[in-house]
Amino acid sequence: MNIGIIEPYNNGFIEVLPEGEGSDYWYIAAIHIDGQAYCPTPQLYRSEKVALRKAAKIYDWIVENEAEISQETCYCSPLKLVLWRQAKAS
Repeated sequence: MNIGIIEPYNNGFIEVLPEGEGSDYWYIAAIHIDGQAYCPTPQLYRSEKVALRKAAKIYDWIVENEAEISQETCYCSPLKLVLWRQAKAS
């Protein structure tokens, strides 16, 4: 059984999951920063390492542009993807 990976990154963590049982493809489930979860446009990556590297780039972009992210969704033009932000859990 292939389970997902939650990896600490800076002050948060990144979460990647396999596409399905026995699949070699992975997707980014969420990027977690300060109790907020950011979910990127669904996209498959050829390995968990590639998905983790892309998730780290997304994390860095969010941190650098946090002031610009005021909506529930935003477009990350350098990485060509949409991010959905989930509110902090109470």
